[in-house]
Amino acid sequence: MRLIGLLTEDPRTYFEILEVLREQDLKFVSLDFSDPTPANVGVIITSEQEKDRIPFDRIVTDPDPDAAVARARLMLSVESEVRDIVIGIDPGVRPGFAVLGDGAVLMRSLASTPESVGELVEDVVREYPTANVVVRIGNGDRTNRNRTFNKLWDEGHKLEIVDERNTTTKSQTPDEDAAVEIAMTPGYRPAKRQETNPCPGEIRNIQRISRLESEGSLTVSRELARKVALGELTLRDAIEQMRSPGEGH
Repeated sequence: MRLIGLLTEDPRTYFEILEVLREQDLKFVSLDFSDPTPANVGVIITSEQEKDRIPFDRIVTDPDPDAAVARARLMLSVESEVRDIVIGIDPGVRPGFAVLGDGAVLMRSLASTPESVGELVEDVVREYPTANVVVRIGNGDRTNRNRTFNKLWDEGHKLEIVDERNTTTKSQTPDEDAAVEIAMTPGYRPAKRQETNPCPGEIRNIQRISRLESEGSLTVSRELARKVALGELTLRDAIEQMRSPGEGH
C-alpha cells in the first residue's frame, strides 16, 4: 500500500498537515531531506517554498492543509484505473466538494470560493485523463450555485443540477457530506449559462454580516453588498470602501 509522505522543515506546515492526517486516520510517514524517499511513498506533501528541493514527481503543496491532504489522497487513488468520475458540489460561500470514482468516495473537501471549484475540478480531470467526468451541483443557494455553474460551464465541463433536498446531514462536515450525496444523485443538464442576480434577501444578509464584521460601526451599501454576492468584492474590501471617504455609493 502506498503512503503519504510528509516532508517539510517548516513547523507550522508540518503540524497543520499532521493534524489533518491524524484526524482522517491516514497512514503516512515523516521524511527528512537528507534521506532517500522510501519505495512505499506514493506522494509527498511539502510547502511551496521547499518543493524544488525534492527530487520526486508526485508532490502536493497547498496553503490549506485540508486541501493538501485531499489532493494527496486523490493522487494515491489513481494507481488503479477509474472509468467514471462524478464530482458533487454543495453550493455556498465555501462550497462542499466531493469526488466519486466508480461509485467510491475518493476525496471530500471545501473550496475557498464558488469560483475556486474550477481549480479543484481541473485537478481531478488532470489526475484522471481517461475517465468520463460529470459534475453535479446542488440547486440551493442560487447566486453562489450559479457562480460555480457558470465558471465550470465556461470551462466546458459536463454539468448537472441536482435537487439537493434531503442531502443535509448533522455531522462535523455537513457541506462535504452533502456534496457526496449530491454526487450520488442524478440531475438535469441545463442548456445554457445561468443568470446570476442576487435576491433582496441575499443583499440584506450580506449587509447584516457586514454590521457584525464591523462590530456595528457600519453597514455596507446595497451596491457593495451586491458586488460581494457576485464575487466582485470580498466583504472585507466592501467594509473598507465604506470607511473610505466618497466610497460606498
